[in-house]
Amino acid sequence: MIYVEMDGRCGNQLFHYAVARYIQLLIDDKDLCLNFDKIFKKKDEENGWVDYLKDFNTSPYHYYEKTGTILKNESNIIQKALIAMKATQIIFNKDKTRQEKADKADFAQNLLNFFGVYWIREGVSKIYPRRRHKSLVSGICESNFIYEIQDVLQNEIVPKENILPKNKSLIKKIDNSNSVCISVRRGDFFTNKNQSSYGVCSPEYYIKAKKYFDEKKLNNTLYFCFSDDIEWCKKNLRFTDNNVIFVSQDMPVYETLRLMSSCKHFILSNSTFSWWGQFLSKYSDKIVVSPKRWNNDGYESQLIQKDWVLIDG
Repeated sequence: MIYVEMDGRCGNQLFHYAVARYIQLLIDDKDLCLNFDKIFKKKDEENGWVDYLKDFNTSPYHYYEKTGTILKNESNIIQKALIAMKATQIIFNKDKTRQEKADKADFAQNLLNFFGVYWIREGVSKIYPRRRHKSLVSGICESNFIYEIQDVLQNEIVPKENILPKNKSLIKKIDNSNSVCISVRRGDFFTNKNQSSYGVCSPEYYIKAKKYFDEKKLNNTLYFCFSDDIEWCKKNLRFTDNNVIFVSQDMPVYETLRLMSSCKHFILSNSTFSWWGQFLSKYSDKIVVSPKRWNNDGYESQLIQKDWVLIDG
């Protein structure tokens, strides 16, 4: 049995699922149990605290029915001892910078994994799956080793529903052009509480990124600007060319992800949802433009790939 502690909204949930599938494929354990307790207890479906996986053709899973965390509830004596050891190390480093914490995240990873504990924090670069009666997965799960099963995930993270009739002409334009997805994350990233950490992508970033593609002079380029705040985009990005199409995300999340991942090239924001758009794209010659940093606190995120074009935010 593989138990997974789910957290976050769509982009984060997809990372948890991806790590679970990575483990599942390597140890051939078909029983996947997901704990959505932290998400469901918010009782806030309107703001996206729901199970997003149910909308995709994922591998079968079932819900964890107990209350509390899987690390606490499902761990045996040896696993509890290892979890306590890791927690002590985390507490010891609590006053260090985010990057320094990430640099130490791989501590005892092989030992933890040997006994079926996959506590994947920022900075964990690799895991070593081994078959156990119970495998426990927790943490943020944002790691690039899932590229090893990219083709599997591209064929599973596909919406169950057919494309909405209103979007058929839009996806036809995406398919028949050198389509560039511009993903603009606003919302909670630019509140007073979060802007200092996550407010990375300025209007100038998107303008410079678009200029990069303009100067490449790709044949039949069309830009598709996706955002949770389209009016802000129209006002601040100054995209006056007639080859820019603004796409409101006022549609099911799975539909937005379908449209984004259908594009051939990408201008990302520092968002996991934006990251998944490029990851799920099957276009072999895609160009990905990204901000040089994923946040403002100096942490060098593993989500930024070496072959991407990096631009100051």
